[in-house]
Amino acid sequence: MIKYRYLIMTGGTFMNQTSQQPGLKEKQSHGTRLFPCAYYHFSNLSYRLRVRHHWHEEVEVVYLQHGSYKLDINMEPYGTDQECFLFLNSGELHSLRSVSVEFDEQAIVFSPSMLLFHNYDSIDELILLPLAQNKLTFPRFLDQTSPFFPAFRSCYQQISRIFSKNNETLITGEQILTDNVIAQLQIKAGILQLIGILMEAGLMRQSPGSESQKITAIKTILSYITEHYQEKLYVQDLASQINMNEQYFCRFFKRSIGKTPIDYINDYRLNKVIRLLETGDAPVTEVCLECGFNNMGNFQRLFKRKTGTTPLQYRKLYLARKSE
Repeated sequence: MIKYRYLIMTGGTFMNQTSQQPGLKEKQSHGTRLFPCAYYHFSNLSYRLRVRHHWHEEVEVVYLQHGSYKLDINMEPYGTDQECFLFLNSGELHSLRSVSVEFDEQAIVFSPSMLLFHNYDSIDELILLPLAQNKLTFPRFLDQTSPFFPAFRSCYQQISRIFSKNNETLITGEQILTDNVIAQLQIKAGILQLIGILMEAGLMRQSPGSESQKITAIKTILSYITEHYQEKLYVQDLASQINMNEQYFCRFFKRSIGKTPIDYINDYRLNKVIRLLETGDAPVTEVCLECGFNNMGNFQRLFKRKTGTTPLQYRKLYLARKSE
């Protein structure tokens, strides 16, 4: 199994915890300051993948080599069970989960500004600068129906091989290039080639403009939950953040995220609990309170519903698995 970023296993499901703020803008930078580009790879034959709602400034090119997936991008649902590439532009709110047990998902995440040349030329003016300003965007998908798919896949796989051969793998599973300038040059050239293939295919698009009010509202709510999950949260508190009445807000949130506000908050808190159970030895009661649960009975019920076991049993099973 190859780890992808940082994943928590919960009841047969891996939960993405890439940053300390899953569900909104990632604080984590991808790559290094001098080379803001990173590669991730996750495949597993026993557990499903789940990447929670989040967004980042960088562009992400995802290769779904095999498996069946459900996606949500800017509140629009998608599904695929074919080999394809998925493109996530800067600022797009997205989530992903595997439907099939067998899957293989890879991702190259990079800042478009790394591609700009020192001497400003027509390539900068017409392609790279608009891309860095999010005025030129990637298509949503590229699959095998496109005659450009084989060339794109070959170039992408070459980039992944360079990362795998020369990378420094962080504790999160992120693969980065530090002082290997030749490998960085090859990666940069490869990304430019990927863009060239898409331009030749006529698939790059002019940005439709600023994001919709709906997406901005959801980002505001998810950010608020992340910042205040340890406190008592009421639906009224959430609704007031975007000036909605409670009844309309609940319908709006459920349509957007697929869960009620309370279910989302509980799930978010439970993921925090699981992280603390796996990484520390604090008593369960202390963990429960630290993550915003004030009713131990309700917490135990929700935890068992999510994982199929009690918190203490979960910790023992996790430690046993880890030792194996």
